[in-house]
Amino acid sequence: MPEMFIETLIFYSRSIIPWLVFGSVAAYIVERRFSADAVYKYFGVMTVRKLFFLQALGMVSPLSIMSQLPVAGSLVRLGAHPGLLLSFFVAERAYDFQSFPIIAGLFGIKIAFLNAIAIFLSLSVAAFATRNLPLTIKSSASIDGESFWMRQGKIFGVVMTGIFIGAALRTFIPAEEFRSFSSNYVGGIVISLVVGIILYFGTILGNYPIAKAFADLGMSSAGIFAFLTVSPVLNLVVAFLFASIVPIRYVVRQFGIYAIVALILTIFISTAL
Repeated sequence: MPEMFIETLIFYSRSIIPWLVFGSVAAYIVERRFSADAVYKYFGVMTVRKLFFLQALGMVSPLSIMSQLPVAGSLVRLGAHPGLLLSFFVAERAYDFQSFPIIAGLFGIKIAFLNAIAIFLSLSVAAFATRNLPLTIKSSASIDGESFWMRQGKIFGVVMTGIFIGAALRTFIPAEEFRSFSSNYVGGIVISLVVGIILYFGTILGNYPIAKAFADLGMSSAGIFAFLTVSPVLNLVVAFLFASIVPIRYVVRQFGIYAIVALILTIFISTAL
């Protein structure tokens, strides 16, 4: 049993940590070259074209919402549209700069591509459906004084926690019992949604080793895809994090629409997996 845990831990670490380091270096370069004040100009006026562009930009942004949420009030005061800003932040939470290569390494190119498409479509529908809501960004948010490398250190710690949890799940959960509940279509989706709502793994990269552990234990492809696609946003901790800057009713609407669309796409796409 200990040997299996160590082997799984090493495998997950090799699949994830190199891309995490690469992404941290890229994020450092971006944050050195672009300040939060320089980014706000993209958020001034709400248009459908700009909305879709910002969904894609948020998904590939190496910036962390943990560092950007505290300056949301400042960005709005400088002229940023609250709806565009919220949609961008949700996209940053749902995906990450390193997501595609990590998911491709763990589950294959096909899953990585379909997951990215499903998340983009879900984000876009949710943002478009809530684009005209009269929401406001709370101005009480304060600027985060942490250094870049302190934030990256916290992200690394969260990811390593996810790797340890994933390795532990893979090693100590009885595979046969887990498979009996999650190997079928409905059971896999239900378990992935429950875990995604209740447990918070920090940065979205922390979810991937958990998803790999579920796959190794026999969860259905529909359940795995639901965990990769729905759970990044449909999480209690994430919802309250966003509620710290946006009234909770708007968070519930946008997150709810995202979850419904992502679940529909999961059901549709999983038939081809």
